Amino acid sequence: MIAVQGPAMKRHPHTIMKTACCWLLFCFYCSQAFSQTDPFQWTGESPDDLNWKTETENEYRQIMEEQDESRSRPVDLNAATVDDLARIPFINAFQRKNLFDYLAAYGEVFSIYELHAVPGFDSVLIRKIIPYICFNPVSHSLPMSCKNLAKYGKHQVLLQAGTSFPRSAGYTVADEIKAKPGANYYPGSPYSMSFRYTYSFYDKLAIGISGDKDAGEQFFAGAQKYGMDTYSGYLSFTTRKIMKRLILGNFRAGWGLGLTFNTGSSLGIYPGFNQEFATGRGISPSQSVSESSVLRGIAVNIGYGRFTLSVICSYRNRDATVVEDPFNGITSFSAFVETGYHRTFSEIGKRGKISEMIVGGNLNFRSNFFSLGLTAYSVSLSAPYQPKLQLYNLPAFTGKNNFVAGVDFNIFYRFVRLSGEVSRSENGSVAVIAGLNLNPDPRFSAVLLYRNYPPAYQNLYSNCFRQNTYAANERAWFLGFTASLPLHCSLSLYADFCTFPWAKYGVSKPSEGTDLGAMLAWQMNSKLNCIFRYTYTCAETDLIKANEVLHGTGNKNSDAYRLQLNWMVSSAVSLQSRVEVKQTRQSQGTLLYGWLLFQDISIKPLKVPLKITLRYSVFDCPYYESRIWAYEPDVLYGYSLPSYYGQGVRACILAKYSIGRHVAVCLKAGLTRYSDKNVISSGLDQINANWKLDLNAQIQVRI
Repeated sequence: MIAVQGPAMKRHPHTIMKTACCWLLFCFYCSQAFSQTDPFQWTGESPDDLNWKTETENEYRQIMEEQDESRSRPVDLNAATVDDLARIPFINAFQRKNLFDYLAAYGEVFSIYELHAVPGFDSVLIRKIIPYICFNPVSHSLPMSCKNLAKYGKHQVLLQAGTSFPRSAGYTVADEIKAKPGANYYPGSPYSMSFRYTYSFYDKLAIGISGDKDAGEQFFAGAQKYGMDTYSGYLSFTTRKIMKRLILGNFRAGWGLGLTFNTGSSLGIYPGFNQEFATGRGISPSQSVSESSVLRGIAVNIGYGRFTLSVICSYRNRDATVVEDPFNGITSFSAFVETGYHRTFSEIGKRGKISEMIVGGNLNFRSNFFSLGLTAYSVSLSAPYQPKLQLYNLPAFTGKNNFVAGVDFNIFYRFVRLSGEVSRSENGSVAVIAGLNLNPDPRFSAVLLYRNYPPAYQNLYSNCFRQNTYAANERAWFLGFTASLPLHCSLSLYADFCTFPWAKYGVSKPSEGTDLGAMLAWQMNSKLNCIFRYTYTCAETDLIKANEVLHGTGNKNSDAYRLQLNWMVSSAVSLQSRVEVKQTRQSQGTLLYGWLLFQDISIKPLKVPLKITLRYSVFDCPYYESRIWAYEPDVLYGYSLPSYYGQGVRACILAKYSIGRHVAVCLKAGLTRYSDKNVISSGLDQINANWKLDLNAQIQVRI
C-alpha cells in the first residue's frame, strides 16, 4: 500500500520516483506471470493518447466532445470524402492520402483486415482507429423513401444525470437570505441532466436533438421556463451528387490549417507526438450543447469535378460581459462568456446579450498531388467589442465588424508534404503558417513548421497551431520527429522556439519561450507497453513580490516527467499504471514540486456484457503552479478531467452493462479526499468538508 502522508513522500521527488519504480517493476513481473499470446491492444479510448497540450477547460471539453462525436458517427470508409477521412484521429496526412488512394483504386472495403494493405498502416494503428470507422456495404445503400426511412433508419437515445455531495454553499443559503433582492445563490436543483437523440439513415441523412441542464440551473422555472437551459440540434443531408452535404442547425466548420477560420478543436502548440498538426475538416454537424464552440444556421458543401465550394451562414446569441448605458442600452462588451452556466442572477444577466452573424465559405481545388483553397468570412456583432484596456490588449480587435480572408495550399510529392496558409485581417495585418512534413519511411517522420502571427492580426475565429489564446503576437519555429528504434521502441521529440513581439498576459514587454518534449515507447512483449514522457517549458514572466509587480522579468521553468505501463493481463483484464512528477522553478528561484500516482484496472468478463474500470490515485500537488491534469474514464459525452491540486487520494469506478443488443447502462462514481484542507473551492462552490463525491448515470438505447 502506498503511503499518502509523511515528510519523505511529501517533499522529496527522488523518494517518490524510487517508490514508483519499485511499484512499476512489481507490476511488470506480475504481467509476465499472466502474459498471453494475444497481441497487445492499445484501445485509443483515452484522450491522453492524443498527447495534446492545453490547460483551458473549454478546449479540453471541445476536444473530448469531438472524440465522442467521432465515435458516435464513425466514418464510413466506403462513402468517405477527403474531409471525412480528416475526422479519423491518429493517422497523419501521408496515411490519410494512402488510404484515400487505396479506396479510390480498389473500391469497397469489407473488413478491417484489408487496411493492412494500405501503406503506413499496421495492426497497432488499425486497432486505435477501429472506434472511429465503419464499413457499410455500398450495395445495401437504399434510396431515401418514407418506407425505407422508417424501416432501416437507426435511432439512438442517450439520457444522462449527475450530482455531487456534499452540497456546496450555493445550495445551502438560508430562505430569508434568498428572499432579499439580488441574493447570490443557486436557485435550481443540484442535479445536472441532459439528453441526446440521434437518427441516421446510412450516411445519407442524420438528425440530432439535444438538451442540457447544469447543476444549479432551474427546470421549467425562472430563466429555464422551457425546461432545459440549452437546446440544440441539426439536420444533415449527404449525397454523391453536386450538392455533397447540407446542414441545418448546429455545425462546426474549418478549412486549411485553421488560421483564417476554424471552429473545431486545436491541439495547442503541438498536436501530439504523431507530428500531425491540425487541419480544417470542412463542415460537419454537431450535437454539442456548448454555445461557444458551434455555429448555428446553414452550411452547404457543393462539389463538381476537382472543385468544392462550402458556404456557411450562422446567426447566434452569445453570452457576454457588457457595459450598459442606462438610456441607450448596451454600448459595448469586454469579453464573451463561454462557461455556459446560467445559475445565478449575474450569470443569467449575461445570457445572449450579443448577437453574432457570420457569413463565409471556402473554395477548394484538389488534384492528386496538389490542393489550393480560398477562405473568407465576415462577422457582424450587435455591439462593439472592447476588451479591457491593458497593455497586452492594445493591438486586439475592437469594433462590431471584421473581414478575414486567406489562401491555403497542400503539395504532395512522394514522401514530402508542403502545406501552408496566408491570412489577412481587415486592418491589413497578414499572418502566415507553413509546414514541411517528411515521411521517407513508415518508421520515420519529421515536421518543420514556421508561424508568424503579428500582434495586430485580428481574428476571433482562428483556431490553429499556436501557444497564445488567439493567433496573434507569436513568431516561432517548431521541429519534431518520430522514429522506430530497435527492440520494438519508438522515439518522438519536439522543440518549439517562440518569440512574442508584444506584451502578453503576465509579461509587460516582448518576451521569448521554449517548449521541449520527448517520448519513448517500448513494446516489451506482446502484452506489455511502457511509455516515458518528458516535457520542458521555459517562459518569461513579470517579477512579482508580495502582490507588487517589480521592474523587469524573469524565467519560469517547468519540467514534467511521466512513466506509464499498459498491459493485458488476460483477455478479460487490462491494467494501466502511471507516475507523474512536475516541478516548477519560479523567477525568484523557488522550486515547487507536485506528483501524481494512479492505477487503473479494467475488467471485461467474457461471458457477461459488463465492463468495469477502476482507478485509484494518490497525489501531492501543494502549489497551484505544480498542479497536474489527468483524463479520467467517464460516460459517453461525459467530461472528467480533474486538476490534481492539493494533497490526497481519489478513487473512481465506471461500470457499463449491456442489456441485450439495444440498451446499455453506465454508472460513474468518483470520490476525492484531501488531507491538507478542510474546505474545497470558494464562493458559491465552496464545500465545507475535505471530501467530494461525484455521481453520474447514463442510459443508452439503440434501435
